[in-house]
Amino acid sequence: MKEHVRGILLSAGVGIGIVYLVTVDDPEGFRFGIAAYGAMIGAFGYTLCAGLTVVLHGWLTRTRLPAWLARALLYFFGGVVGWLLANWVASLLGLVRFRISFAALGTYFPVAGAIAVLIGLLFYAFGMLQNRLEKSVARLKEAEFAEKELELARSIQQRILPPPELSGEGYRISARNLPARFVAGDFYDFFRLPDGAVGVVVADVAGKGMGASLIMATVKAVFPFLAAERSVAETLREGNRRLKPRLEAREFVALAYLRYEPETGAFTLGNAGLPDPYVLGAGGSVRAISAPGPRFPLGVRPEVAYESVGGVLAPGERLLIVSDGLPEAPLPDGGPLGYERFEALLAGYTGPDALFDSVREASGPVLADDWTLLVLERPA
Repeated sequence: MKEHVRGILLSAGVGIGIVYLVTVDDPEGFRFGIAAYGAMIGAFGYTLCAGLTVVLHGWLTRTRLPAWLARALLYFFGGVVGWLLANWVASLLGLVRFRISFAALGTYFPVAGAIAVLIGLLFYAFGMLQNRLEKSVARLKEAEFAEKELELARSIQQRILPPPELSGEGYRISARNLPARFVAGDFYDFFRLPDGAVGVVVADVAGKGMGASLIMATVKAVFPFLAAERSVAETLREGNRRLKPRLEAREFVALAYLRYEPETGAFTLGNAGLPDPYVLGAGGSVRAISAPGPRFPLGVRPEVAYESVGGVLAPGERLLIVSDGLPEAPLPDGGPLGYERFEALLAGYTGPDALFDSVREASGPVLADDWTLLVLERPA
């Protein structure tokens, strides 16, 4: 409504200006009646054109004519009828003393119509630009709001992850999580089990972004309860049973679960789709630990008979678990970093941040996938 009021007032002003230009040399000069006459021409013309646009909206959308030509015809008709109506009202009110003869209509029709078409198309173009500007502003506001929401989600996600450093009697844990987007599908967790053992989890949810992060939060919340009274292999089996019905097609969770005994350094490892973890020994030795049996990610099949592998960390040794984002980070030439090169970087391991820096230096600053790393060390 406000838009049409502005259009009527602006058109009335344009009409006054046109009439002034036509009558500027008139001996009687520019007077109130002429000004009112010009205002009526503009106001009536705009009102008729706007009304016809509403009434003939269906025709405008269905016609095979170009949009500008269809509107030009509509504006021509509305402008001419509006001009005739303004003449009749102005004469009736005595605002003008002249009457247009039928002989002169042939001259005035094209002029009035051409002016209406020109001004109408200018209004139409301006309206389109204004609509595009409003849509652009709305999209920018939506993007800004979405970015703030994602920043909040990222902040919440970081708060529900355990601290990046934790130590206790017989163990020291360092972990890092770097998302490819605002929120990550990867996560890590460590928790105390009822018998005093330490549970360690690293997982990679299929996909990235908000959907993956919601699945991540669900798995993280339920896993400590599943692991409390079960072995490593049984925990993975039960986690898969519970997760499968809740996931859509192509949704799954690659996960490695480690049970560690702080007093002895003994560990039991189960792997459901993550890369093989590594034991980093003295002198830069790197040894992969491969769990036997099927290694399907959780949620791929209804029943999977997961198995586990055991070992003992010697004092000073570290056990490192990573998501595939690190060893498969793309290089500038398009190929992946590769597990051999990643193992070579592990031979000179000095800490998680330094390892991240080494992979970033080789692959580039932009992450194609989330990076997650967890290192469990048995102090010397």
